[in-house]
Amino acid sequence: MRRGDVAVLSISAALAAIVVAAVTYSITALDKTPNPSALVSDDAASSWLVLTWAPSFCTAEPENAACESDEVTRAGQTLVLHGLWPQPRDRQYCGVPQQFRDRESALPPVQVSDDLRAQLGSTTVDTASLMHHEWYTHGTCAGVAPDTYFGDAATLTGEARTVLDPVLREAAGGRVTLSALRNRVDEAFGTGAGERVAFGCRTAPGEGSVIVEVRLSLPPVVALRDGGELAPLGTLLGDAPPMPVQCRHGSVP
Repeated sequence: MRRGDVAVLSISAALAAIVVAAVTYSITALDKTPNPSALVSDDAASSWLVLTWAPSFCTAEPENAACESDEVTRAGQTLVLHGLWPQPRDRQYCGVPQQFRDRESALPPVQVSDDLRAQLGSTTVDTASLMHHEWYTHGTCAGVAPDTYFGDAATLTGEARTVLDPVLREAAGGRVTLSALRNRVDEAFGTGAGERVAFGCRTAPGEGSVIVEVRLSLPPVVALRDGGELAPLGTLLGDAPPMPVQCRHGSVP
């Protein structure tokens, strides 16, 4: 074998080693990303169940993909699950490496049961994207596994809808006050429960202040269950701190 051939082989071997090392590093970096179920922390003071009034969302964000596809419109006049957020608000991305926080798509898919996925389909829009974002941003700080986290959030959304949806439907095309909402919550769950509920408002072009969210103050996610069973919404509101007021009134599309 000539000297030139030896040199070429040496260079090829070196390049191959570099490629193998790069691939190994890439695989290792991804494989060492913790399993979604393992990314949990239970160090939270309380939690917020955040629900979006579907018609308002597209008024505030008409260019959102879920609005352009009419998925939000098909949800109708109802509140949809946005998230279950451990408090304080800076309780986010627990255990998630910094390099993945700006590229969540590189993180492993969140696995839940087929039954839960179907339940979420009736309480959320753009379910797959919402699950992925909400789990890594907020769920990792909840102290429970994904099935429990999303299952409890979906069940509580259903309970909240029965009381809150009528308030917003009755105000559709006009305005509603926070006091009206809180009075209805007090009637349904007992005096003082209304103080655990508040609006989230956005300013929309030509609309002024629009009611986009209803936020419910709850105990920490790990404390939502009593003896293994999810406690009723009224009980949870009674055990939670008051909800800060962001806006006291707004229009309802």
